[in-house]
Amino acid sequence: MQMLDGLVVKQAVRDVASKNPDLSNEAILYFHSKDFSDLCSRNMIDPKSIVRSIKDLSEYPIISRKQIANDIASLIDHHFARRDVVSK
Repeated sequence: MQMLDGLVVKQAVRDVASKNPDLSNEAILYFHSKDFSDLCSRNMIDPKSIVRSIKDLSEYPIISRKQIANDIASLIDHHFARRDVVSK
């Protein structure tokens, strides 16, 4: 379940960086949803810090957003991979 949660968050981050404004806005809304809050609770993540980072990300120009989103995706992979190993 944790690996799936990581993939969901990673895709949402990438969607925030999308050129498509509708997709980007939908992804931003996800980070304010109960589903996201529940995912954070399940994985012992502070949702407020992520929401703050997503807000900052969304304010960058599109070219910068893509690179930053990829950097965040790497951090997400690292966090969820480590949590998956610990839980086994």
